Parts: sequence; C-alpha cells; structure tokens
Amino acid sequence: MNSGEKAAMRDYFESLPVYSEFFDEAIDAIIASMDSGISAEKGKVLVELGATNKDFWFLKDGFLKEMYRSPYAKEDSLFNMIPPSSIFVNEDTLFANQRPQHYFTAYTSVEILRLKEADYLRLLQEYPVVMNLIYLSGTAEIQKSRRERLNMLRMNKTPDRIEWVQQQRRELYHIMDRITLAQYIGVSRASLYRAFEKNKKYQF
Repeated sequence: MNSGEKAAMRDYFESLPVYSEFFDEAIDAIIASMDSGISAEKGKVLVELGATNKDFWFLKDGFLKEMYRSPYAKEDSLFNMIPPSSIFVNEDTLFANQRPQHYFTAYTSVEILRLKEADYLRLLQEYPVVMNLIYLSGTAEIQKSRRERLNMLRMNKTPDRIEWVQQQRRELYHIMDRITLAQYIGVSRASLYRAFEKNKKYQF
C-alpha cells in the first residue's frame, strides 16, 4: 500500500469507538499485511468478491451496491449500499460456506484495500482480542446501517422514506439516481416519480 492508503487505514482504526493506543501494535501489523486490492470504475461487478473469496475488504473511496440474486425474482434487488471507510466481507461465503447470493457492484468509481484471509487468520492468532474487537466494531457500523434502513422501510409513505434518506444519508442521496433510490427505499419507480412530481424539494 502507498502512504495515502496506510494513512486512510490508520484514520479508520483510530475512529472506531473501541480504539486505544494499546491497539497500535496490532493495527500496525494489520496495515503492514494489507494490499491495494481493487480499483474499479462505476458499474463494474467485482468478481474478485465472488464465490471462492473469503478475504476482508476496506472500502477506501466510493460507494458499493451490495445486490441480492434471488432465484424467485426476475430482477436482482438492492440489499445494501456500502459507504466509504467501511470494512466488509462476502458474508455468504465467509460465514456459511455457501454459494453467494450477494454480489457487489461499483456504484461510483471505487478503491478497495484487501486483507487476505490467511493474513487475517495469522493476525488473529497473534492478537486475538484486538482483532476481534476491531472487526466487530468495524462491521457493527454496517449492521447498524442495515437496521436503520430496515426501520425506514417500515414507514408507510413514500415521501417519509425519501425525507429519511435526505436527512440520514445525505451524501448517498446526492449521488443516487432515481432507479437506485427507488430500490433503496423499497418502492416502485412509479411511486417515486409521483412523489417527486408532487414535491420539488426532493429534486436532486
């Protein structure tokens, strides 16, 4: 990794709620073990995160769409939007050893750093408590984001859902096209367009 990537990783770890200076040795070891991973342009499906991959990934820049491939639907559905400065894994593969139904697409151009599974397991042996705390704290942010979105999806009215994204996901709202926004808030495109026609404050 270059110096900018190393600095981004250190800033990330130091921003976690569990961070302590006592973690610095483990953090230095993690950063030394990571590589530059992937750079991808908008729209690319990241095959590197496919069926055989159990590595850990850090999204340095850009947004990822985590898509769900259902055998019962004609179109794949949006499962999650992953923001920059996030640690993530392909959970199907890593935790369940199943063929992933989730896959990742670059919603914007992205830069992703990688910690290989073998290096993660080695570091886990050397720094078991710290590695678990760092991983749990990092992935907790993604889980929190998912729970908040699920609560939003319980709202009955499309305008309420749009306003939630405007207020709670401002950066995301300003980069999303209308099709992705409709997927994200769980409504049809027609319902979204009607809401936009009625209220100009929703305009991008």
